[in-house]
Amino acid sequence: MRDETIQSPAAWLVDSLRDAWRTMRSIYYANSLSWRFLKSGALVFFGFFLWSASNILLSYQPAWTWLHYPMSYGFLLILYGPVHHALVIPLAIRWRRSGAGRARIGRRLPTAGLALFLAAVVVLGTTPMGPVVFDFQSSLAGTSADINPDLLCTQSAEGDEAVIHCHLTESEGVDHVVVMSGGERITVDRDPPFDFDVRESQLTSVTGQKQFQVVLRDADGDTVRRYTRTVSMVPES
Repeated sequence: MRDETIQSPAAWLVDSLRDAWRTMRSIYYANSLSWRFLKSGALVFFGFFLWSASNILLSYQPAWTWLHYPMSYGFLLILYGPVHHALVIPLAIRWRRSGAGRARIGRRLPTAGLALFLAAVVVLGTTPMGPVVFDFQSSLAGTSADINPDLLCTQSAEGDEAVIHCHLTESEGVDHVVVMSGGERITVDRDPPFDFDVRESQLTSVTGQKQFQVVLRDADGDTVRRYTRTVSMVPES
């Protein structure tokens, strides 16, 4: 009589996960020149996609501040991905094959690099700055491609409070301007050339920074442009 071993679903799942983990490790540590280029290029592409997609979504949904984290992850991945697979992994493999001291460092180097990378993502996602938050808001938001004014803002101090002064370089095609912060309307300017002031005390903090959105609308009430400004990034007059 033939002895057949029937594998339980739990055991099959464990074996499948173990095989998948081994496959991922073999791909992760693949060190040929072609694999380095392939993995680095894939991470650059994925990072750029994640960074740009998060910025575009945030331009339409400013209240979705959680997007700062995938945005920061994608931005840092563009820089860190090639460095990790072109430099860190080959160095770790070389050290693991050497003496006892370097072998220990080589085993821990990739994990330490990933830990630093994730820590940087958390820090940058909590306090986004610079090119991480790209101004997609000033790109086309409606169907009026010929309406493309610049929004110029400066800030000055009145006592202990900052006052932001903004104006548009052009007013043609714009019926009114709506200023919002944290999803709440602050003011509406219906008089060209759309020259208005915003006080810092009126603004809502987003991840520790005061932000506001300036929405340009046509006579039908449709949005034709949207801009986002952070107080810390507005120059002093």
